Amino acid sequence: ATSGLSLWLVPNPAQLQLIQKVLPKQPKTRPVSAASYPDITPHITLASSGKVTQDAILRAIPSTLHPIPVEFQKLEVGDHYFRSVFISVKKTTELVALHEHIMAALDRDGASPSAPAFPHMSISYIADEDGAAERKKAADELRAIAVVEGSETDLDGAETVVLRCGDSEEGHVCLAGFEGTEVWIVRCEGPVQHWQVLYKITVTPRIED
Repeated sequence: ATSGLSLWLVPNPAQLQLIQKVLPKQPKTRPVSAASYPDITPHITLASSGKVTQDAILRAIPSTLHPIPVEFQKLEVGDHYFRSVFISVKKTTELVALHEHIMAALDRDGASPSAPAFPHMSISYIADEDGAAERKKAADELRAIAVVEGSETDLDGAETVVLRCGDSEEGHVCLAGFEGTEVWIVRCEGPVQHWQVLYKITVTPRIED
């Protein structure tokens, strides 16, 4: 069980809806634990703390926030409930700077913040009793319908992941990442469906020159 407050970087509302549509739902064809496949909000956890106040977490957020570009890297299967199936994310300058600013501010407040496997976007939470086989199955099913994996030809041979997010009027929408336009403060206590969004902060759009 988790307890405490988390700071999430969340996609813009249109992208949020698109990503949510492709997240795996509880399978109808095989029995799984009730704790597996809860509805999740796509996000990157910037920091979490079990002993932080809402005021301290608000203080930790930079006073000026701009949209943070997020680039997907690789679809991965983990061995932890909250990282059952996830997409690892590139450590871009803006994302790392925001994370470090928040971690340092919470540290100064004595909040002992953590952000395991930063940065990643979870796709599925799958209970331990369903095991590695179910996690692998979820990833394979996602690959079959929504994930396009490739490796770029540039020098670092970086891997890329694109989420095929269904149809819009313009046809298939493919996301190779998202634009982080909101930071949410979430009380993560008890089962996922009981988590509470306490506060949403919208970033200031960048003014184009």
